[in-house]
Amino acid sequence: MINFFTQTHIGKRKINEDSYLVDSQLGLYVVADGVGGLEKGEVASQLACKSILRAIQSGASLQSAIHLAHQALIDEVKIDDKKKGMATTIVAVLFEDENYEIAWVGDSRVYLWDGQLHLLTRDDSYVEILFDNGHISLEDLDTHPDRNVISQALGIVRKDIEIHSNKGTIQKNQQLLICTDGLFGVIKEKGLIKQLQNHQSLEELTNNLVQRAVDKGGSDNITLMTLAPSIEEFTSEDVIKPKIYRSFDSQTGAVVGASPTKLNSIVAGPQETDTELIDQTTFKDMSHDDRSLLDVAATKRLKKIPKAPSKIPKTYWFMFVLIAFLAVILASLIK
Repeated sequence: MINFFTQTHIGKRKINEDSYLVDSQLGLYVVADGVGGLEKGEVASQLACKSILRAIQSGASLQSAIHLAHQALIDEVKIDDKKKGMATTIVAVLFEDENYEIAWVGDSRVYLWDGQLHLLTRDDSYVEILFDNGHISLEDLDTHPDRNVISQALGIVRKDIEIHSNKGTIQKNQQLLICTDGLFGVIKEKGLIKQLQNHQSLEELTNNLVQRAVDKGGSDNITLMTLAPSIEEFTSEDVIKPKIYRSFDSQTGAVVGASPTKLNSIVAGPQETDTELIDQTTFKDMSHDDRSLLDVAATKRLKKIPKAPSKIPKTYWFMFVLIAFLAVILASLIK
C-alpha cells in the first residue's frame, strides 16, 4: 500500500492551472502544470489528468495513456478554437505492487528521498538543451533568464512529442515527491532536504513545503504530492534501481552526481507544425536568435557557428597609413 498526501496552492496567480489526480486502487498518481494563460491552462491540465485515468482504466500502458492525453488536447482545440494555445506539462507515476514507472513531458518533476535527494526526471526545457550543448554551466540552470521556457508540452502541435520514462522499486524509508515548478523553482534542493530530514508525516512535509513556497513569494501555482510505502509492505528482494539524473549533497544541496543526458523516451507520433513553447506563467518571449538556437539544438543538429573576422589591430592600421603616405611622397618625387 502507498501512503500519499497532496497540497496545491494558487500562489499569486488569478487562477490555479495546476491539476492532480490520484487513484490509489490503480496505483496512479498524476501532476500537471497547465500552460496557456487565463483558463486555458486549467482546462488542459484537468483534461490531461482525466484522459490518462480513462486510458489506464482501459488497460493502456502509462506512456500510451500520456500519448492519448496529448491527442485529446489537440482534438479539443480542433473542436473549440477558443482553447487554441492551451497545453500542459505532465508527470505520472504508476505502481504495480512496489514497482513504479514514471512518465513525463515538460518540466514537472519527481524526486526520490532515501536519506539523500535524487532527481528521477529531467526537464524538457530550453536551459537543459543549452546545458547539453555546452552553452551554459550547471550553475546557470537556476539563474538563466529563460529557465521557464519549456521545450515540449502536451497539446502543443510539434513535429513529435517525446514521452520520457523511468522505473524503480520503492523501498522502506523512501519517499517520492511529485511537484510542479511553482515548488522547486522557489524551494531549492537545500530547502527540500531540510524539510525531508525533519518531518513527522507526509501531511506535515507536504504542507510545510508548500507553505514555505508561498511565504517565499509563491508567484506561480504550487503543487506537491508526496508518496511513501507502508512500513509493513514491500519487502521484495528484486529491487529495480531507477535512473538518477542528479543527486544533491545533503548539507549544501549542491549537485553531486549527474547521469548522461540521453533520455529513455518514445516518440508519440508526428504532428503538422512546430510551435514556440513558452511556460506562460512568466509570459517570457525568446529572442529570434535564441529561438533559432533552440530549434537547431532540439533536433541534435547543432552546427559550429563560424567565428566573426577578428578586428584589424591598430598597429596594422598605422602601417597602412605610413605606406600610403610614403607612396604619395615617392610619387611626387618621381614627377
